[in-house]
Amino acid sequence: MRIILPTFAKLNLTLRVINKRSDGYHNIVSTFLKIPSGDILLVSESTAGIDIVNSDTPIKGENIVLKALRAAREDGFKFPYLNVMIHKMIPPGSGLGAGSGNAAAILLLLGAERVAAKVGADVPFLCSGMDMSIVTGIGDQVDRTKKDVSIPHGVIAIPDWQTDTKTAYEELDEIGFGVDTLLARTEMRDIYYANAGKKVGMLPNDFTKVLLKQHPKYNELFSMFEKAGANAWGITGSGSSAFGVFNTVPKLFKWPNYVKNVLYF
Repeated sequence: MRIILPTFAKLNLTLRVINKRSDGYHNIVSTFLKIPSGDILLVSESTAGIDIVNSDTPIKGENIVLKALRAAREDGFKFPYLNVMIHKMIPPGSGLGAGSGNAAAILLLLGAERVAAKVGADVPFLCSGMDMSIVTGIGDQVDRTKKDVSIPHGVIAIPDWQTDTKTAYEELDEIGFGVDTLLARTEMRDIYYANAGKKVGMLPNDFTKVLLKQHPKYNELFSMFEKAGANAWGITGSGSSAFGVFNTVPKLFKWPNYVKNVLYF
């Protein structure tokens, strides 16, 4: 038997880096929105006596799905060895946490959500059942308070360049950050105003100042979103994807040739 498993990703509607921790990671305050990723996992029982994970897109290092399976086994969960084939629609380095969504889908299938934080920073949110939440810590602390907000429509432009998260943080360390947690949480209200149909404009993301220097073409995308009637726009995560938030599903755009994938939500 084979299980066809759809997975989700996350969009950082807002992102503030608060400080660098003694362990080298960074504390953040961010608004996460769960979005469909288009990625599909094909899961079946492995006859090789080991877990096997393959992807149709090259991935550096250990695949996070294999890490999730190992974490579940180490925590005492019992299940057959699995063969997992990942069909990717969102490329690595897009800032959408699609790999974390792949891992979350496997953990939810196994009922092993409690090990999510051991697998990756975005995985607890994607296992949480929340459609939108404020997250803190390194992205692993999820506010599970249900908020009476509408989930926005939007469009995500995935360009032909990718962003390495480690490098992006190193560059941000050099130029500085330091918005306090209270201000960061206050800013989060902007996205709720956007949901209510009010124009907010650029949403705060501390990586924007780094990424705009490297890729001025982001300004063209922001202008496209604004002219199309977006309430808000910005960059997700440490890049590379840019997005616009709308009251209704936006119409098709005439995209510049450096936009290689487009995701509507």
